[in-house]
Amino acid sequence: MSLRQPDLFYGDRKPPPTLKPERSYRRERKASAKPFAWESMGTWVRHMHRLFAIETPSTDHYARTRETARCLTIERVRECRHDDDLGRCEAMLVEAGAGWLYGLDRAFSKAERGALLVEVRNRRYLIALGRNAAKTKGPRLDPRSLPDDALDRLIQSHADVTIVDRLRRERERRVIESEE
Repeated sequence: MSLRQPDLFYGDRKPPPTLKPERSYRRERKASAKPFAWESMGTWVRHMHRLFAIETPSTDHYARTRETARCLTIERVRECRHDDDLGRCEAMLVEAGAGWLYGLDRAFSKAERGALLVEVRNRRYLIALGRNAAKTKGPRLDPRSLPDDALDRLIQSHADVTIVDRLRRERERRVIESEE
């Protein structure tokens, strides 16, 4: 008898070789679920609510929910022009950890949700102001953009002499342009 334990079915005989890996059965790689296509923030909110309403543990469902949620980007938030849709999106981001089986807390990290929430709130504020985009950053004090009364007031009250000189030159330039 050999040192090894005798095989239950084959005794001391060698068992037949197993199938080679290329001939063995392997499951086909199944295509993952694709995210829902959406064009506006309102349709994204509706799709997400539809996906949240289905609470069945399924890999396809989780993948579709995650991919649909991750389609929400800062650029897409900036394109939105409807305050009510942004309000619904804001509510979803705030209530992300409210106990859904698979919610936005699984699709986004806390930092990503925070960045999206900040962008949604900034966009809502801009819409409330009646703007489509944020103001462009320019020089801190540009004398060319000041109205005449503000220019005169700053010449009289500003503490920095170099700025007052720049303001006086701007006033002189405006007087010369108005005479021509």
